Amino acid sequence: MAMKKTAPRADAKPGASEKVDIGKSYDTYFASGLYRSRYPRPNRRTLRTLEQLLPIEGRLLDYGAGEGRYCLSLAKSHAAHVVAVDISTTARFTLANRARDMNLADRVVICEPGDATYRAEISDDGGFNVALLGFGVLGHVAGRSRRLALLLELRDALSPHGHLVLGLPNAMRRFRAEQARYAPRVHTGEFEEGDIQYERVSDAGTVPLFYHLFRRGEIYADLDEAGYVVERLTSESMLPETVVTNSKALALIDDLACSALPADRGYGYLVIARPRN
Repeated sequence: MAMKKTAPRADAKPGASEKVDIGKSYDTYFASGLYRSRYPRPNRRTLRTLEQLLPIEGRLLDYGAGEGRYCLSLAKSHAAHVVAVDISTTARFTLANRARDMNLADRVVICEPGDATYRAEISDDGGFNVALLGFGVLGHVAGRSRRLALLLELRDALSPHGHLVLGLPNAMRRFRAEQARYAPRVHTGEFEEGDIQYERVSDAGTVPLFYHLFRRGEIYADLDEAGYVVERLTSESMLPETVVTNSKALALIDDLACSALPADRGYGYLVIARPRN
């Protein structure tokens, strides 16, 4: 099915204060099959980073795991113990089925944010070796205070030598027209700088989404306030994520381009941080 990005309706008054039901939106997104068609495999740069940071039989917290394009790969290749968290009921159901079909069900614990299973897992004394907030997940959290609270929560769930891996949308490259359209609402305080709303439209229906777009200085400031030290900030991709996850050849070319070009030119940032001791 074809999917396209559309501008918010002229009569809409979304505002960052209006609660977009991200769980419901992503239920529609996943159920339509369109999310998987857009992002059918892991981003090679992100996956390679995770493979380097996660020890064999290590513990991975995949927050916003979706259908498991990262955590299932690592559960298989690294015999990792995975806690996969997602707000979407549809995503959790699909992930459970995929884990079972791959004989990985005993390595993957699936839960939703804040439920009893999640609370028990993140309070484990050993901590996680890696926590992943993958492609755009943190950007779907409305409000800086809520994003900081999540970053703090994940910091406390990490082992002392663990790492946080972030995929963040670059405000210099993403949704420039929407940023201009919402600038007056930023000026009045209805939105925070970098906030937008948009829709994904397909034959399966309309998916309303909130997004917060990031700039380099903001990333460092937020992670510092949440008690992290940034070890590396680079590009997640130069081309759109849907391109590099659909074409292995273009993914290879894009990977080389990311190594050669400044991170601020990237479609998204890939950030590695550790808890500040």
